[in-house]
Amino acid sequence: MPTVKATNFKDAEELLHSGIHKVELAYDIGSDDFFRLASHWCTRGAKISKGNEHFVVSIKNLAIPPNH
Repeated sequence: MPTVKATNFKDAEELLHSGIHKVELAYDIGSDDFFRLASHWCTRGAKISKGNEHFVVSIKNLAIPPNH
């Protein structure tokens, strides 16, 4: 599964919502944004790990319902 790089918080959210299963947070994420992202995605089964340089958000077998 390839890793896609997000360059800001908005990119990360859009990539994860679009179904990308592995997103590298390739930017200097602030603590508020990190905890907001972690709170939202980890409750849905995502895992956040420290990569070589940045954090990586991984989602396995997560079905994202469409927005209504």
